[in-house]
Amino acid sequence: MSTTEFHPCPICSTPVPHWARYPKSVCHNCFDKACDDKGRKLGFYNVSFSGGFKAVVEETGEENENHICYIEGVKCWADEARFGGIVIQPFES
Repeated sequence: MSTTEFHPCPICSTPVPHWARYPKSVCHNCFDKACDDKGRKLGFYNVSFSGGFKAVVEETGEENENHICYIEGVKCWADEARFGGIVIQPFES
């Protein structure tokens, strides 16, 4: 990745560093707005140092194994990134 390569966030159009593997990743501000279908804010985590995926309802601590989330009404998919961390992109059916 070059520091001069960006794509617009698919939710708000803020420039996002571009990774070919995640061409539609959302910006940090939109990432922080992710919620479930009931409007509850979600946090996303790797299960361990070696990866894995876990979603948690922030206010209750309830684990949610669903990768689907919503940002500003846009259906998205959250998942483990290839080398750790979490990436969110708009859902494609």
